[in-house]
Amino acid sequence: MKLTKGMTVGIIGGKGRTGQQFAKLFRAQGFRVQVTGSKTPEKNIELAKTADILLFSVPLQVAAEIIRSVCKHAKRKDQLILDVSSLKVDTVRAMQTARGEVIGMHPLFGPFTDPKGEEVILCPAKASQETEKSLTEVLQVMGFTVLRMTPKEHDTLMAIVQVIPHLKSLLIADLLKSMKVDLPRIMRSCTPTYELEFNVVGRFLDDSAALYMPIIFKNPALKNVMKHLQKSMQRAEGIAR
Repeated sequence: MKLTKGMTVGIIGGKGRTGQQFAKLFRAQGFRVQVTGSKTPEKNIELAKTADILLFSVPLQVAAEIIRSVCKHAKRKDQLILDVSSLKVDTVRAMQTARGEVIGMHPLFGPFTDPKGEEVILCPAKASQETEKSLTEVLQVMGFTVLRMTPKEHDTLMAIVQVIPHLKSLLIADLLKSMKVDLPRIMRSCTPTYELEFNVVGRFLDDSAALYMPIIFKNPALKNVMKHLQKSMQRAEGIAR
């Protein structure tokens, strides 16, 4: 399948920040873009039936469920199904219930970032070389650098890139609460390096829990991370004795 100007891109969740960003990028390349949002879910089925390229940009905690419900209506073989979720194993599996070709995508940047030079990971699951090559070329014209890996490789990598930093911030926040720390007083006593550390935790807590909690707790590699965390704590306890 060759992606060409004039094709219709249907974005499920296209009124969110990331959905709007990709709508703008595809329109700039000459694609016709149609979007749905949380207030227009009845149009999801229409896009599943008619769009040449169907892209899911929905909250991670409900992504697989929404994808399955919509892909039941995606009966065309000459259709490309994409998503932009932060995890890939579950969402790619859900997209494979459609008849068309399937490639998971993970843009490694925020919705307000200039895409020039940023990276996008592709996780082809059910796609021809021509389709993968064509999508890669479209993304490169948008300004992205494209990486390729399997969904499992992706989620294992994200356990290092995302889960460990987020989990660390969550544990620090929980520890401070448990110890009843007077954080403003602590911040006045911090050197710049430690102040930066606490600011990272603060920014983490300022984000929506609906964003970071699924990134941590829905990653299939979390159990392995937790196992190693427990071993690290045991070693630290041994040193403290």
